[in-house]
Amino acid sequence: MEKKTIGGFIAALRRANGMTQKDLADRLNVSDKTVSRWERDEGAPDLSLIPALAEIFGVTCDELLRGERRSPAERTDGEPAPESTEKGERERRRLLKSTLAGFKNRSLIAVSLAAAGLIAALICNFAFLRAPLGFYVGLLFFVAAAVCQVIFTNRALLAVDDDEPDTQEKRGFRRRVALLTRNVLMVTAGLWGFTAPMAAVGAYLGLTLKSQLTYGILSAAVFLAVFAVVWYFVYAGLVKKGVVVLGERESAVYRHNHRLKRSCAGILLAAALVTLIAQAALNQQELWMKGTVFNDYESFGALMERDVPETFYGPEPPDSDIFAAENPDGDGHYYNGNGNEISEEEYYRREILDKDGKVLFTYSDRNHDVVRVRYRVKNGSALPITVYTHQDLRAAQEKVGYVNAAFIALYILETLVALAVYLTKRER
Repeated sequence: MEKKTIGGFIAALRRANGMTQKDLADRLNVSDKTVSRWERDEGAPDLSLIPALAEIFGVTCDELLRGERRSPAERTDGEPAPESTEKGERERRRLLKSTLAGFKNRSLIAVSLAAAGLIAALICNFAFLRAPLGFYVGLLFFVAAAVCQVIFTNRALLAVDDDEPDTQEKRGFRRRVALLTRNVLMVTAGLWGFTAPMAAVGAYLGLTLKSQLTYGILSAAVFLAVFAVVWYFVYAGLVKKGVVVLGERESAVYRHNHRLKRSCAGILLAAALVTLIAQAALNQQELWMKGTVFNDYESFGALMERDVPETFYGPEPPDSDIFAAENPDGDGHYYNGNGNEISEEEYYRREILDKDGKVLFTYSDRNHDVVRVRYRVKNGSALPITVYTHQDLRAAQEKVGYVNAAFIALYILETLVALAVYLTKRER
């Protein structure tokens, strides 16, 4: 017995209606080569084209999927003919699998574009030391990957005809398409986040490998967290609009997991906010700078008069209206803020004044290792006076770095705990 196929049936119906392959292709808005491949059983029409083909040839969708017309007995039976047959359902499942396989293959194109964006960004950063250029070049690839994936997703969803019965296989197809789209977009967001630190570097500079890995991984984690929040609302919208249809049990599982996600996200957000406030309070160099305290003016003045060179290039000392400028001829003249020449003693002289402008102490500021002098005038005295050197500043900066590293670890720990709670309590 000759095996009946959908391709052979389409060819027979086309010839019976006196149509060429091009005539049929024009009515379906496809190429004649596509129709030829259908008839040779080298491919199959998308499910979205099945109703159109059935209408053109005057057959039912089930007959088209079966590859043959129903027998007269089936047509004249006292009971209405079933809407679909076992063979028709098998053909529908086959077409769904074929469409899903094609969607997966096309999704690889989007992933490849995202990977190409990462490679291009890294080449610009490490080979040409143009980190910002690498970020924007990579961004073009990431946007292209996301747009392509959205187009592929729409095409796959449109392949499922909404006029046909909403079977379990079709619902599963839509869910798999949505989840695969989520995975592709998640990879794209993570790679985009990994390249984001490049945008903060100078135009003709590049990040070192260590900096790229450190800041790139942290930035990628932030981008993935943001994507998770966005996808939470997107998927909820797909379910609400019926694009993704859930069965009774699946709907109950979804509602439970949806509430659990919301609770875990709320707790994580509150914990992160408290942690952020604590970090902002402790991320102050002044809290960690341990200077030298002087309880008498003489000891303070003796330290400031020492001609000590700068040992660490940190922030500049407090602004002053007196500055030194070497003469272009190299004769070592000194000038004040108005451009008038002054003596060396006047240039280095500093005064501590009370609130009324009375001079409490005069000293010579020759110690270039001092970055800050702190005192508070109270009851006619500026004592005690605290002096901070570049070494004190460097030690404080290191402590602040440790504090920030500890808080970053805390953010990661809070996220992992929230994720562990969700994975433990979610239903499958």
